[in-house]
Amino acid sequence: MKKLFFLASLISLACISCKSKKEAIKTTENTTSNATTSADAPITYRLIVSFISKGAGTDGTKRTAFLSYVDGHALKPAYKTVTWGREGETDYCFNLSELSSKKDIIDFISEVRKIAAGSDMMNVSENAECLHKGR
Repeated sequence: MKKLFFLASLISLACISCKSKKEAIKTTENTTSNATTSADAPITYRLIVSFISKGAGTDGTKRTAFLSYVDGHALKPAYKTVTWGREGETDYCFNLSELSSKKDIIDFISEVRKIAAGSDMMNVSENAECLHKGR
């Protein structure tokens, strides 16, 4: 009799615990899907300048010239800095909302491209997302 009672209580306990795990998994899945759908859409930046490394650090002279140009620009365009690597890899993401005319934007981008010319460790892209996550 004691064995039968013990066996019945063990089976009912196992059934209850399995059911609660299934409900917990369903709740977690619903929460995750709601968080994914309510997340903000990714931000598209007008200009992204990435300094990459191929095992020996980034191109310091190009970075210095680039930052001198940006910091010395008359309209002071704001940017987001994302440091993502171990050797100084960094993305500079610009909205360029401070530049009011289309000519100013084109001039700024063309000057940045001139600075980047000849370097395979400085990438310039337009109308894209900042792909890297910060450290």
